[in-house]
Amino acid sequence: MAEAGVAPGAVMDDTEGKNLGADQEIPQQQAQGEVVANLINQVLIWIRFDVVANRQALRSERAEIEDMLDLTEKDITELQELYAKRTQNAGQMYFGLQRTKRLKATLHWVQDFA
Repeated sequence: MAEAGVAPGAVMDDTEGKNLGADQEIPQQQAQGEVVANLINQVLIWIRFDVVANRQALRSERAEIEDMLDLTEKDITELQELYAKRTQNAGQMYFGLQRTKRLKATLHWVQDFA
């Protein structure tokens, strides 16, 4: 489920809170770090992490796609369990089976093609 007001395929920039739109490209003059942050954010949107705070929390764990190269499926499971055990005030979130599987699939994709 997409966020309200977000076109399918749109790139969200949570750091500035603006929707870049599906038909807009990320400007070439932006720093590489900004483009990577948008890429991670877009992947998390595709996996269905619809809450901005949840995506920001996950990006703080792994800031770049390349950071997934050294992870294993067990690491994803442990991350999911860690967030589930937190209190609501400490950022508790439930990944659920589908999002956990999608994260693991993304992990394998990154390891195969990065």
